[in-house]
Amino acid sequence: MVWLCPILPFINDSEENIRQLLTSCITAKVKGIVCFGMGVTLREEDREYFYQQLDEYFPGLKQRYIRNFGNSYVCNSPNNNYLMKIFRNACHEYGIICEPEDVFKYLAAFENNQLGQQLSLF
Repeated sequence: MVWLCPILPFINDSEENIRQLLTSCITAKVKGIVCFGMGVTLREEDREYFYQQLDEYFPGLKQRYIRNFGNSYVCNSPNNNYLMKIFRNACHEYGIICEPEDVFKYLAAFENNQLGQQLSLF
């Protein structure tokens, strides 16, 4: 299982990047991928730190985030719809579970072979 996030708008939200990630998942024979959208979520407390990191590593990008997303919690890539279509098409083509609720159902039904094998500390 893979949890595909965050996809950072204007940084790693390219078609090439998503296709490369999907190719890696296909090669690894991943059973399912959880993806709620091509973007990032920013809580108020996290936003300040995130913007500091943008200033340090991607000068000028903070202003673009502010213009595009304001104080939104969900910051989806402007390419979200297109990238999600690529994601879903690849998952369906290769038999990868891609709807979050289906991935969670699969995980809940998955037999836990490690159950009862944890070592005791004492």
